[in-house]
Amino acid sequence: MSLDPRSIGDIKPTAKRPDDPPPVHALAVTTDGYALRFGLEGLVEPSTRSGRRFARPSTGVEVTSVAVVSGTEILIVATADARGLLTRVDEVNYLSGPGKGVILIKLVSKDDRVLGFIASTGDRDLLTVETSRGAEQTISTGKYEVTGRGGKGRELLQRGTFTRILSSPPDAPAPLAQP
Repeated sequence: MSLDPRSIGDIKPTAKRPDDPPPVHALAVTTDGYALRFGLEGLVEPSTRSGRRFARPSTGVEVTSVAVVSGTEILIVATADARGLLTRVDEVNYLSGPGKGVILIKLVSKDDRVLGFIASTGDRDLLTVETSRGAEQTISTGKYEVTGRGGKGRELLQRGTFTRILSSPPDAPAPLAQP
């Protein structure tokens, strides 16, 4: 993702309340079902030798991915045990510093893990997953209702599991105008 202001938009926090999220910020989800929102302003400058930290996941846990959000999107999450959850992005806490985040989805078994997510802006945005039987299944706001975060989610398959998220190619940004 580009942090160029011509491409990403306004990532500076509003002057009203420094704890409020800026108009454009990021959301991260970890494999253990936690999620956090964080600002991008501190990531614009070149990194130090030890890098920039935005999350503090538990030992052995990975960040599945990060998405740029404005706070109005619907988060669609899928787990390996074929469960899915749809919730509003603004239910995930905005953190001003690195942290673990809040529980997004409770995992139903010790082998379960979050495979991935998308931040949906409409009914046409689909999260496509591959099943253990080789089929594809889509999850969208048009198919399933939006609920609160912190639950076990909805069972999406009777038999089998999800093996991976099938990602679509990223949208190419519009060319920037020459100054």
